[in-house]
Amino acid sequence: MSEQSGYTPTFTSSGSALRTLRTGKRNPNWKAAAEYLIERAAPDVKLLIEAATQIEMEKEGLRTDKREVVVRTATGFSWDWLKWVALGAAGLGLLALLIWILDNAALRAC
Repeated sequence: MSEQSGYTPTFTSSGSALRTLRTGKRNPNWKAAAEYLIERAAPDVKLLIEAATQIEMEKEGLRTDKREVVVRTATGFSWDWLKWVALGAAGLGLLALLIWILDNAALRAC
């Protein structure tokens, strides 16, 4: 409700922000209360929040760093090797076509 009207609540103390936060997400000001408390948190608490967020992201598989993502089907089987087999077969096919063209060109030249 506060997001629609443009009203941003201002908290005068951590206690009032905590009371708002404890009411849960049904309170329209819970996000503002959380931001207020995070801004005023000690560095150790901020570090703990960052670690907890990272752990949750890893649990949900939302982390998109430089790790290789392996696509698996419902059976847990990876089809990653299949693309290399297809690429090798296509390369061999093109090589065979090139040899056949050169062979035919050599026969006609003679």
